[in-house]
Amino acid sequence: MNDEQALQIANLIAKDIFGRDLGLSLADIERLLTKGIDLPQVLVCSRTQAPVYMYDPQPEQKVISEAAFMEQAGKDDWMMPKKDINSINDFLAAWQDANYMKGDKHVESQDVAKSDSVISSQGVYMSTLISSSKNILFSHGNFFSNYLLACRGNSSCNFGIRLFDSIYCSSSYGVRWSNKVTKSLFINDSLDLYECIACFGIRSKKYCIANMQYEKDEYMKIKAMIVDWIFAEWAK
Repeated sequence: MNDEQALQIANLIAKDIFGRDLGLSLADIERLLTKGIDLPQVLVCSRTQAPVYMYDPQPEQKVISEAAFMEQAGKDDWMMPKKDINSINDFLAAWQDANYMKGDKHVESQDVAKSDSVISSQGVYMSTLISSSKNILFSHGNFFSNYLLACRGNSSCNFGIRLFDSIYCSSSYGVRWSNKVTKSLFINDSLDLYECIACFGIRSKKYCIANMQYEKDEYMKIKAMIVDWIFAEWAK
């Protein structure tokens, strides 16, 4: 996945949620929408000096790219010449020789870019810890999900922006610790909602705003005003 494709997917997600493109660049998306999300760090391969994207790098470990790792594996399967170890210093020196950490890791995945720790997924950009998912951007720790932007810790979610620690949520923005939330904005600790905004702790509701019940026409008018406000805030 390249930058242009990533932006196209981001706008596709936004159209599903807001009915319009984000109107943001990838740099704007990262700046405005990714607070609280562990994105991959950009490091340098200790062998080739190429950029390497890595989740949770350790300061004492050398970083190596996937390409450099595979090149060395083809030569000696990463086995080192035997050395005598007669002291802790000998052990620490030997350990340092082998103390690498590989970045850009992905298994059984396609179209992965600028990401690390990706398993059985397709279309992943600038993300970490993604499994069994498709079209995931600027996200961390999502599983069995599709079309997520700036999301963390979710399972079985689709078409979301800033979903956190939730399951079975879709077409929503700003949802935390919730289950079965659809077409909603700014929801916390709630279950089974459809077209709700700024609600907390409610169950099996629709057309609610700030935990207050509205008729559909009233709700849709207020929602349009709130969506305009969201986009105006991003444009500042």
